[in-house]
Amino acid sequence: MSDHIQRFSFAQLPIRGEIISLTETIDTICDQHQYPKEVRHLLAESLAACCLLADIIKIEGRVALQLQSSSVVKLLLVECDNQGRMRGLLHLNEEHAHLVTSGPFDFKQWTANGQMAITIDPDKGQRYQGVVPLDKITLAACLEDYFNMSEQLPTHIKIFADHHKAFGIFIQTLPQAANSSIGNEESQQAFEHVTALTETIKPEEAFELSHQELLYRLFHQDEVSIYPEKDLGFECSCSRERNMAALMTITPAELVNLVEEQNEIEMVCDFCSNKEIFNRQQIMELLTSEADQGVIN
Repeated sequence: MSDHIQRFSFAQLPIRGEIISLTETIDTICDQHQYPKEVRHLLAESLAACCLLADIIKIEGRVALQLQSSSVVKLLLVECDNQGRMRGLLHLNEEHAHLVTSGPFDFKQWTANGQMAITIDPDKGQRYQGVVPLDKITLAACLEDYFNMSEQLPTHIKIFADHHKAFGIFIQTLPQAANSSIGNEESQQAFEHVTALTETIKPEEAFELSHQELLYRLFHQDEVSIYPEKDLGFECSCSRERNMAALMTITPAELVNLVEEQNEIEMVCDFCSNKEIFNRQQIMELLTSEADQGVIN
């Protein structure tokens, strides 16, 4: 089964939802960096969470989820765009790296005194970033805090993950229209009902059942409708052109010194480990081209 995400809704309840399953994308991203099992677990959770965010926010652009702490997780960054293209990386604080293999995965310990930033970067329009502390025992609970703060809509997120697969389900109360006949109390009761059913999901059900089967098992009495699936997969946005643009942020004198010392400049993408090499002649041609454009402009 390919990695995919699907939306669902209810005929009589003011609730919307998303459900996601990942395997191949996690392996592709983690194998590029040879992460240990425990690190893969956290990255798997984060990729599922980021995809749920990107799909529920519904923008033409990209959503990034970033975790930083003074504990094990120095930096975790995952991204997903509206086409379902994902990438991710994780850097550890060396002084705390021993905690990775000294016991079971512990999200709160690994991200102690940290913060989570969610960046919404539309192709057109203003970039937005929200930040919340990493003070809960799970990533899902931290994300719920973000939605409660930013959208003020009751939200429930449940994620299961291990070193090579992840499952996630997202439940949220729909914003009430001005002419809605559904009151706040009824809306709250509907949310609590759906959340309680969601909490009954077992890991084996999440990983073994299809989305259709699982949603029917949970909500067959609530007239749930599931929408067509959207495929997800790894794709890095790095390119030689972007690397050239990054090189041109360095002053010409510094760039010349670098290439004179090393005879070439090697640039490695943090996300996919792709290498691009620029030799002395290519650097000089790049500088000449930029200088000519500066004269013309």
